[in-house]
Amino acid sequence: MTMITKTKAKMIYDDLKRRILSGELKADVRLVIHQLAVSYDSSDIPVREALKELAAEDLIEMSPHKGSRVKKLSVKEMQDMLEIRKNLEPLAARLAAENSTPELIAALEGVFHRSEKLAEEKNYSEYSNVNREFHQLIVEASDNTYLKKILSELLSNERRTKTIFDLFPDIVTVSLKEHRQMIRLIEAKKGQEIAELMLMHKSRSYGKLQDYFSKLSHEAKE
Repeated sequence: MTMITKTKAKMIYDDLKRRILSGELKADVRLVIHQLAVSYDSSDIPVREALKELAAEDLIEMSPHKGSRVKKLSVKEMQDMLEIRKNLEPLAARLAAENSTPELIAALEGVFHRSEKLAEEKNYSEYSNVNREFHQLIVEASDNTYLKKILSELLSNERRTKTIFDLFPDIVTVSLKEHRQMIRLIEAKKGQEIAELMLMHKSRSYGKLQDYFSKLSHEAKE
């Protein structure tokens, strides 16, 4: 494979991955090689290579008979992601508090004020996006390479399914209250306190979503 083909394949892979993780390309959407090649002004070869990489990352399903489709997250996969986030985000929060800077606090405050406005407007879909941004700031501030990689990928994957605020908008009020507390704890560099708060914060969400996913799993078996 030439360097030009590899570069083109990487560009197509990056763009398709972004579109899948953002939710632009929904589950079960067909990915037709020739159509993609035309849209990316490419030959079929780079598209095939890009699709192979996406399949290796479990983002799409490839079948000789059905072609390629965006993979739907299973209930088990969603539960697994929640379990990891519940246990790792408290660590990220503790590290973020230890690394606290005025710039981080200003960024968190800015996102918090945007989320307040969206909550008032009852725009829960956009609130979910801004909530993700708030947690991403904390993850980035952990300054731990592997932690950032794992949690950033899980936060991105969240866009592929309904969020807790879509399903349970009533928890927005307590979410905002705890986010405000998190900012103050990070500002005060209180690592242990924010780790405990983050665990409680995520456990509540995990519990509600776990019940929801368990119900989905039960209905699917009936």
